[in-house]
Amino acid sequence: MKHLFQFLRTIGELKDIQRKGILFYGVKQADSAADHTFRLALMVWILSQKKQLNLARALKLALVHDLCKVYTGDITPYDGLFSKQIKKNPYELAWRWRRLPLSAKQKRFKEKFQKEQKALHRLVSGLSQPLQKDIMDTWLDYQRFGSPEARFVSQLDRIENLLEAFETFEKDKKFPTQPWWEHADEAVHDKELLGLMEEISREELKISKKKSR
Repeated sequence: MKHLFQFLRTIGELKDIQRKGILFYGVKQADSAADHTFRLALMVWILSQKKQLNLARALKLALVHDLCKVYTGDITPYDGLFSKQIKKNPYELAWRWRRLPLSAKQKRFKEKFQKEQKALHRLVSGLSQPLQKDIMDTWLDYQRFGSPEARFVSQLDRIENLLEAFETFEKDKKFPTQPWWEHADEAVHDKELLGLMEEISREELKISKKKSR
């Protein structure tokens, strides 16, 4: 029980780890990794009802996918892309990311994967072998899109990110949601989830029209 107690205490630190993507754009307070995981898990439960998916597995994927951030923090595609020019205009970050060659993007994803895998090994090292294996296998499934559940949860992950961007836009009409739309557009293909994105788009358009009046 001692090791389980320590594990549970450590993952509680996710409540204090802010997701950096929003912060790059001058926002002072972003959702925590725990905030993100909580809403993602609810989305998985609600939106998987009509799917031929293993709900228990899908929920495990949602709950495990960001545990490594306890030690790595939030690693984003934009890490390391800052320059003096971008510091003056952070909205160029997404532009710079899109124009990286494929080899550079693959290298960055590989480095992120290795850091996070090492962090997760460290996090679960005191747990029983069966639980260690279960957590690691679940996380690897998510990273590799190995199961239908992993592919579904990864799409929802992008939409949850988009929801946070939309909510930030509601508070600050100058906030650019386009990078989050691009990330969602390249990943989401489920018809029902596309319908949810359309609803977000309609609400964002309403806000934009009010702003222009």
